[in-house]
Amino acid sequence: MTETKNQPVWKNFIHLIRQIRLPVPLLVLAFLFNLGRAAIELTIPEKIAGLADLEFTVANSPVVKTAVSICLTLFALALAEFVGGLASTYITYIAKARIHRNFQAVASRKVFSLTAAETEARDPKEFISRITTDTGFVSDFLIDLLVIEIPRLYFLTRTLVKVSRMGNGSLLLSFILIIPVIVLGALWSGRVTYKSQTRLQNAIARLTAKLAEKVEHVEIIKAYNKTEDEIADGDGFIDEMKAAQKKTTMAAAFNQLIANVLYAVPTLIIMTAGAILLLGGDISTAQFIAYFGLGATYQKYIADHLTLWVLGKKAQGATLRISEILTLDEDCGGEQKAVRQAELKFEHVSFSRGGNKTLSDVSFTVKNGSKFAIVGGSGAGKSTLLNLIEQFYRPEQGCITLDGVDIREFEISSYRNLFSYLPQNAPGFDGTVRDFLCYGSGTPHSDEELNRFLKEVDMLEAVEVNGGLDYEVGPGASKLSGGQRQRLAVARMLLSGAKMVLADEATSALDYEGSRRIAALIDRYAAGKTRIIVAHDLSTVQDADTILVLNKGRVTGCGTHEELKNSCPEYQRLLSAGEGAKQ
Repeated sequence: MTETKNQPVWKNFIHLIRQIRLPVPLLVLAFLFNLGRAAIELTIPEKIAGLADLEFTVANSPVVKTAVSICLTLFALALAEFVGGLASTYITYIAKARIHRNFQAVASRKVFSLTAAETEARDPKEFISRITTDTGFVSDFLIDLLVIEIPRLYFLTRTLVKVSRMGNGSLLLSFILIIPVIVLGALWSGRVTYKSQTRLQNAIARLTAKLAEKVEHVEIIKAYNKTEDEIADGDGFIDEMKAAQKKTTMAAAFNQLIANVLYAVPTLIIMTAGAILLLGGDISTAQFIAYFGLGATYQKYIADHLTLWVLGKKAQGATLRISEILTLDEDCGGEQKAVRQAELKFEHVSFSRGGNKTLSDVSFTVKNGSKFAIVGGSGAGKSTLLNLIEQFYRPEQGCITLDGVDIREFEISSYRNLFSYLPQNAPGFDGTVRDFLCYGSGTPHSDEELNRFLKEVDMLEAVEVNGGLDYEVGPGASKLSGGQRQRLAVARMLLSGAKMVLADEATSALDYEGSRRIAALIDRYAAGKTRIIVAHDLSTVQDADTILVLNKGRVTGCGTHEELKNSCPEYQRLLSAGEGAKQ
């Protein structure tokens, strides 16, 4: 990330553009329409000036015919510019929407590909602002640069050439004097815009993250009567954003003032220079009309550079923030390898999280087709082991192998397809019961098959009462209880054809009888598969081939239930605590 900040912004910008697919045909078409409009705007003042050179004496003279011809030409040019403007605007908006979508796709794909360590190092909710707002700023600038800027420069260059051919150096000088006035104003306003926009976007990101966190846990807030405190806390973030918006509004007002000045001063310069030369007889009326007509459009195009500069300053900060995301580490690498014997081995693995040692010198072997249980108190490191197996994190020391191959050498997607993962609390997403069951499956399942597994986990009746497989479970599966989510997660696991099962306290939200029934169901359907189970209820894993006992990140015992209950004090303590809880 430091490297991204230190390198020039234009390099980050070019790198960012290379990440997306540009709608080239649309950009070329919009560019040609804008170029045509610029050519028309160059022609119109000369045609109007041509009318001033005509001497109307006889009603039916050729002069009248020439005037009519010029008027018809002007009408045709004006109509062509109008139609070209509509077409250019429409095509430009389509191209901008596609570019914005492509930028968002690149940013969101990167976010979802980040390692868990990179995601945890930041507030994930802040990524929302980067994907939605910052990508829009970059898209606006890119469209203006590719579609509008070159026709704009073409008009400006051709205007200077035409004025120079009028034979009076003062006319050309007046046009040149306009440039520094507008450029200085654009530089000044651009700096103000960059600072205010950066401050505002950071404030929006913080407010979004804070509100999302509080709304997600509103029940806890109400349970502890912290509503007013949280409102006051939220007001602080709202006030921060309000202050940032106030400064942004002031910057916008300043930019409008600059724009008005940039229009008035050049107009004054052009009119004064032209009037002096006209009154002095140095230029003709026709030349003055052409000069003034070109000057009006010329200063508009120069002033439009203020828009480009402002867009550029907005895009500058946005580019840096998006580029920072693109440089973060993601899950990738390795080769697709065949797994014959699903034997997993930890060799002297250590891991720290947030500066705290979570695992210390952990070694064990999970035999192919065995039931391997992990037990221990809260914070012992049980879930961390599963996270390391899934490669959400990487060990600081030691290595993890599968069939004798370091798991980092496996292609990550094919590696994770080896596992059916049952996380703690069985989180879900907005959608239907069918979506919940089929999530990550990769293969279609009939309603009969889904209902059969719902029956196995004692959820069929509850689902049918609520409308069947098409029942909407709500955001985060909030319409389901914790136990219902766990039962559905188990049903999803049973539908999976993965070689190995990772279960992280998969029945923690169930009662004693329900927990034992689901544990037996997993054993029946996963018989012959390698099962690694983190258990809070030791009675569900006493038949495990191997039980690993953890205490504060260290292995304090490893063996069967019979071996450990006679030799491992920590296991004996866990057994006693479990028996006491049942009573």
